Amino acid sequence: MPLTPTRRLLAPFMALLLAFATFTTLGLVRPQTVGAVTIECTPAASPTAATPVTDGGAVASPVAFPEAGGTLTVFAGIALTAPFDQMKTDLEAAHPGLTITYTYGTTGELVTQLVEGAEADVFASAGITAAIDEGLIAGESTVFAQSSLGIVVPKDNPAGIQSPADLAKPGLKLTLAESEVVVGKLARQSICLMGADTATYGEGFVDKVGANVVSEEASVAAVSEKVQGGEVDAGIAYVTGLPDDLTVIEIPAEVNVTAKFQIAAVKDGQAELAQAFIDYVLGPDGQATFQAFGYEPKP
Repeated sequence: MPLTPTRRLLAPFMALLLAFATFTTLGLVRPQTVGAVTIECTPAASPTAATPVTDGGAVASPVAFPEAGGTLTVFAGIALTAPFDQMKTDLEAAHPGLTITYTYGTTGELVTQLVEGAEADVFASAGITAAIDEGLIAGESTVFAQSSLGIVVPKDNPAGIQSPADLAKPGLKLTLAESEVVVGKLARQSICLMGADTATYGEGFVDKVGANVVSEEASVAAVSEKVQGGEVDAGIAYVTGLPDDLTVIEIPAEVNVTAKFQIAAVKDGQAELAQAFIDYVLGPDGQATFQAFGYEPKP
């Protein structure tokens, strides 16, 4: 029987559909797996020695901002948005002519931009090692603030999470930042520490938690947004800078991992202006701003 015009149009589509079904049956095409991740617990790598890292002690002779002001460009991790924005307001009010411009992002995003030719004077992140390894940092980097991890849940906590042990409950929906993102790496380290304590968390804890991971996000902000939107029951994030509609379930100190935020001048940047900003961050006014936003003080 001759094909009608409609059948002629459908014939190529049906042929493609039949081919796809055949390839899937033969194992040549596999459906994408969604949900569950493998959390690998490996010994932490030794820190790079490319550029010295110091704890944030007292600033002996802080560099003053130039009287003429200037434009300072700071590349900073997303988690630092709130305190750094406040510092911009305070510093620009105190120093007419000074303009501070921020670029916020994940460490990987910021490093890529610098490698590709973007210009900056200061780099601040919990993952500054990546910038050091690329040869982007001038001199020492210094720890200026710290933040521990917490389990973030919606205000009403519908999953009833009471402790980290509940992260292994069957059917729980958990989100983590990607393993390449600092907070994601630290979250996995914390889960591994829990897994090593079988007396508290039971056998197979890490695998059970991995089975509950339904999404991996590009930043700590995205983790919070996923929880806020009710798409997941919980996430692991820094305990600082969280929205008011989230509740933090404490992770005990013995299985927690503290992020150390570090700051340094960028090579070929404005050295004097960069040092003035770094000294302010390390000084009493900068430290007071961080503590006002819930950060732990520098070492």
